[in-house]
Amino acid sequence: MPQLNLTSRLAASPLILLVLIALVLQGCFHDDDDPAPVPVPDATPAGYYTNTGTATVSDGGSSTISIGDLQAIVHGSQIMMMSVANELLYDGTITSIDGNDYTAEFTIYKDGVSTTTATVAGQITTGASITGTLTGSGFGSGVFSLLYATTNGEVASLARVENTTNATWGATIGGAAAIEDFEFIIDAAGDAGDDANTPQGLFHTCIIDFGSTISPIIGTNFYETSFLIGCPGVVAHEGDYSGLATTRSDAATDDTLVLMMNTTTHSFSGDFK
Repeated sequence: MPQLNLTSRLAASPLILLVLIALVLQGCFHDDDDPAPVPVPDATPAGYYTNTGTATVSDGGSSTISIGDLQAIVHGSQIMMMSVANELLYDGTITSIDGNDYTAEFTIYKDGVSTTTATVAGQITTGASITGTLTGSGFGSGVFSLLYATTNGEVASLARVENTTNATWGATIGGAAAIEDFEFIIDAAGDAGDDANTPQGLFHTCIIDFGSTISPIIGTNFYETSFLIGCPGVVAHEGDYSGLATTRSDAATDDTLVLMMNTTTHSFSGDFK
């Protein structure tokens, strides 16, 4: 076989080198042309979600409950949801937000009593909605959808919740009959006091003690609430009930106090009018 002479080998080497360089450069240009993925900013869930939200949850047996009055207040990592018609309160903590996705953990109260817990995974559309799937037992199993209210630009103030035009704030809670409202009064300083009432149900004989307060949260349409509730003869229901509140205008301006409070074992929540 004829031997490749030195001149031929030297001529071939630069050609091979040029081909290799071209291939490498082509790969580099291809990588540079790929756009970097744009990160999705974390959604902002804060706000009041009006009482037209929906949910379908288990009744603890073989049937489900359809809810059409679900409402919620989200402040910081706290999310509180309520159905007045079913006297259900969901008190939760948002544990993570990644883009539009979130997770949360809930303690659930029925007729004023803690009944079960649940975890939630769902989606947040800032300034529009929150949806979620509840994983748990009973009322903690199902799905829900919340709708952002148009009143979130308003600012909380004691003048809006002080009892001037409304003689009292009253609502049926704790499994009482519909005509047995639990009533209280808020004064100009934000102090809450018990009013004459004769409710049955869970809060029969209970009163709102001195030191109960409601305070506007600066820059929001929310209030922090802390009620000291005493129940002579039924001490299991006594305690410091804390939570969140806002106002809603149903028939007149600020005619409804949306109040969601609880202890670890009981809740005191409703639409007070």
